[in-house]
Order: sequence, then structure tokens, then C-alpha cells
Amino acid sequence: MKAKDLENITEETKRIIQEYLNAGNTVNSLAVEADLHPSQIWLFMRNERGLTDKSLQKIGKAINENS
Repeated sequence: MKAKDLENITEETKRIIQEYLNAGNTVNSLAVEADLHPSQIWLFMRNERGLTDKSLQKIGKAINENS
């Protein structure tokens, strides 16, 4: 990863989450696997809230383990 990649990290993260959801997974199941509250993910996806780096790591790990 390079500094340039950080410019679009929010959009790229949303794209990865949306692909995961389009594959038949739910926000609730992702939240359980990532040990987050589902509203954190919903608010992020609707541009109403950001996520901490720790939350992003949890989501990434959950998606990697379940894909």
C-alpha cells in the first residue's frame, strides 16, 4: 500500500463491504464476525459516520475469514 492508496480508502472500503453483502452476506452477520454493532457499519455505508482503523481491521479480518 502506498500513500496514494489512502486517498480513496473510504470508497474502496465501502466497495469491498458492498461486494461482501452482494455475495449473500448480511450487515448483521458481518457485525457479529467483526465484533461491531451493525449500526456502525450501516452509518459508515450511508456516509453518516466514519470507522476507526481498529474497526476497519476487524471488518477486513471478518471478510477475509468468511470469503
